[in-house]
Amino acid sequence: MDTSSFQRLPQSIQQLVLDGLDNEVQAGLEQLDETKKSGSLNSEQTAAIEGDIRRAAELRNRFSPA
Repeated sequence: MDTSSFQRLPQSIQQLVLDGLDNEVQAGLEQLDETKKSGSLNSEQTAAIEGDIRRAAELRNRFSPA
């Protein structure tokens, strides 16, 4: 993925995006932990949350400064 457009954004905007992705990953992990403890989701729903977490983390890593 070409991140050159992202790198040209003002630093404050880049940080907002990175912080948002960090928050999304953290919220997903917390939701996953809570649902695993309560057993309120089936395996398909759990896999969907895990996939969302993975995609947000991968995107966050792509946008991280090298």
